[in-house]
Amino acid sequence: MRYALAALLLAGSACGRGGEPEREERRQVMEGLTLSQSDKGEPSWTLKSARAVLREDAKLATLTLPVMEFYKKGKAISRVTALAGEVDTESHGVRLSSSVVLDSFDDRSRLTTTELFYDSARGRFTTTADILVKRPEGVLRGRGLEAKPDLSEIRIFNQSSTLSGRSR
Repeated sequence: MRYALAALLLAGSACGRGGEPEREERRQVMEGLTLSQSDKGEPSWTLKSARAVLREDAKLATLTLPVMEFYKKGKAISRVTALAGEVDTESHGVRLSSSVVLDSFDDRSRLTTTELFYDSARGRFTTTADILVKRPEGVLRGRGLEAKPDLSEIRIFNQSSTLSGRSR
């Protein structure tokens, strides 16, 4: 991941707008961006975006239609999609916004929310927004959450309801 982000930053500085004052924000637009992070040679996650705007001064890349996939032992375990997002090029943290949907493949759980943050250092998602988690055994609603990328561990801060998956 560090290499991918370093290459992204290097490409941005190589394509800077010459002759403009230094205080102007330098940007680079990229189509079809892919970033990845691995741990001991095994892929941890990949992030793909239809379009990215790298803002060097802010150390951020603004993403259009980002998709993240998470892996365990080389197998995809979950996927999160959104309409927009940002990646911090220093911390590798990712903020996803607008129609965020996280699908866990193993237990068929689905999390929906308006905004979700991925802390790359901790390997956790967090949000303070309203959330809805649908699982085969029921539905959880609340505000605020911390979870593993595969939704195997979820902590909902203000749970408002739990409904049984059975029909009445």
